[in-house]
Amino acid sequence: MSSLSRIMQWRFVAVTLLLVLLWTVRPIGVEAPRSIETAFDTDRAFGRLATILGDQRPHPTGSEAGNAVMQRLLQQIRQDGFTPIVRDRFHCSTLRAGAAICARPRNILFWVTKPGDDAIMVTAHHDSVPAGPGAADDGMGVAVALEVAHLIKAQPVSRPVLVLITDAEEAGLVGAAAFAAHDPLASKVGAVVNLEARGTTGIANMFQTSRPNGRDIAALARGGLVPSANSLATNLYDHLPNDTDLTMLLPLGIDAANFAVIGGGKRYHTPLDNLDHLDRASLRHMGASALAAVRGFSEVDHKGPEGVSVFADLDRHILLVLPYGAAALLLFVGLGAAIILFVRVGGGQPWRALLAPPAAIIAGTALAMLTGVLVAAIRPEAAFATAYPVAIRLAYASAALLGASLVVQAMKVTGGVRVTAAAWIWLSGLVAALFMLVPGLSTLVDWSLPIVMVATIASFVPAGRPFIPWLMALAAISFSLVCLPLGGGLENALFAENAAPISLFLIWMFLFLMPATGRSFRFVPIVCALLLAGGVGAALIVPAYTPDAPRHLNIVHEDVDGKGAFLAYDNGPLPDAMRSAARFAATPDAKGNWHAPAPRLADEGQVSVVQQPAGPGLRAIRIRADGPSSDRQEYLIEKGQAIRRIAVNGDPVRVKGPITYVGCSGRPCGRFDLLMIVDAGQPLPVIQWRRVYYGAGSAAAAIVAARPDTAVQVHSGDQRSIVRTVSLTR
Repeated sequence: MSSLSRIMQWRFVAVTLLLVLLWTVRPIGVEAPRSIETAFDTDRAFGRLATILGDQRPHPTGSEAGNAVMQRLLQQIRQDGFTPIVRDRFHCSTLRAGAAICARPRNILFWVTKPGDDAIMVTAHHDSVPAGPGAADDGMGVAVALEVAHLIKAQPVSRPVLVLITDAEEAGLVGAAAFAAHDPLASKVGAVVNLEARGTTGIANMFQTSRPNGRDIAALARGGLVPSANSLATNLYDHLPNDTDLTMLLPLGIDAANFAVIGGGKRYHTPLDNLDHLDRASLRHMGASALAAVRGFSEVDHKGPEGVSVFADLDRHILLVLPYGAAALLLFVGLGAAIILFVRVGGGQPWRALLAPPAAIIAGTALAMLTGVLVAAIRPEAAFATAYPVAIRLAYASAALLGASLVVQAMKVTGGVRVTAAAWIWLSGLVAALFMLVPGLSTLVDWSLPIVMVATIASFVPAGRPFIPWLMALAAISFSLVCLPLGGGLENALFAENAAPISLFLIWMFLFLMPATGRSFRFVPIVCALLLAGGVGAALIVPAYTPDAPRHLNIVHEDVDGKGAFLAYDNGPLPDAMRSAARFAATPDAKGNWHAPAPRLADEGQVSVVQQPAGPGLRAIRIRADGPSSDRQEYLIEKGQAIRRIAVNGDPVRVKGPITYVGCSGRPCGRFDLLMIVDAGQPLPVIQWRRVYYGAGSAAAAIVAARPDTAVQVHSGDQRSIVRTVSLTR
């Protein structure tokens, strides 16, 4: 073997190892910048938030703690010289098919500038979930909205600015739905900057726009700060069953930019969503992004037609934007250039070179996913990568590159440039095939394909041919600058234990870097196999949880028609101390809960049913339920095909699809009145009345005390639940 061959071979091994380490030690491009040029005052915003949260109790809608947070928030608004408007009205959100989710939200609005039409509205929500204090979700958004208002008041923009801080977002977007349906100020809104969190740290991602998005992206480009934004992320979000207040506001026909932090997602909706865990760098980046977005929306032409853009930021230094048509044209021209380059460079057997990339992608991704399945089958915890995600990242990355390199070696592929050109053909072709459905995929390739085009041109110039491998490596680096932060963001969204498919980005990088790193693969599979063994070994032995990265474990004391039980959802073995505190069954029940006998709950509630004719062939059934101290009341409905329409607490509600659920959150829902108009000729629905009280109660005190410090409440948290079957007779 020549000295040059040895250098190329070891360089390839070194680059492969570097790829694995870059991918696994820490996701790249997802941490909030520690320094950023902005007028946003992080300390002042954090101080306001600390005052508003007070003792940091959870403050769900309609709770006493929620009332206290609201009063402190109003005081802060007045101290800044604004005049708050409080909208207080009962409303039901019908976002979920078959469900009416009701509350009495108290939305807070104030004008930052002189009132006017076509206003830019900054939106956040002031309620939290029952399990946590909501310092990030959405205290961060509230703090940012107040500081942005303070700055805009001092330096007004060219459009009116309004702030909306909604209530009952966590109950089901009820406050935003009430604003869109009833508030007279809704007609004055032309653009919305919404602020959210699904974690406590990380960059402020801009993950949703209106459709079409031309003005939105133009505004972000004009705001003076390059946002963290990628149209692939916005396209993927459009296909997810996730919603924020912006979902309820988009039908108003507004322009929009939705920002959120998603790092530290295991603290989301838990007691750890507190001020101690709120990353000030994330608060600063969110504030700077929101301020820039408001200023950007004030600068763009906000009338007339707009187009669709695809966009991606390069490490928040450059925002690359292409009109929809230009992105498609560049994609197809680049695909043609890759095909021409594949034909021109020659070398090796063409069919092997052409088939190697898809074979490597399939083998590498399959091996990474199989590794995840194997580790998950051995680990008893559902979220086994919560505390130390680097271990499973190492396993996924090395498995992906092991599978890819074994394929390349087994196929005896030679000619690095030709294989790389084939990889560009496959990736560009796949993106082109999906362009109509997911145009944001083009951001993966459109910024690199011009370099591939230059390499293709160089193939026609004898003096340029030596530069082709380096041009292709430059294209690979351009690809990496886009996909590395995107991969890190996707892992934050999915959580590490579910992120094996993301390793396919790493395989593409491996294929794209081949020309500049050498053509000998003998040692690459060996290195990857050793790394895989270490990664799997670490993933199997590291603790799944720590106090700072805990397990989610709610405790519920349930009473169904007089039969009591303690429940804990099965997301792993029940801790021994908790099992000793009650007689939990050896295996979970059919609903996926660890189950132990418990006493009945004291029942203060009353329910009455009144039926009467409601017209030809129709019958009115009114259920009046009183649970004066309950935190939430619900009707669970089965066989509801006979229901034609409903009213809740006197308000008619239109529900999409057969009605299965009607709920009302907050102490103002202590009286819960459901009127159903049913088809008299159909079987009556089967209804259960459920009341929820936050906190597991005194009977469960020993179980709560036995919960380890590596486990916390999440979402609705610990609770007592009383379920009674409602008797309906003709």
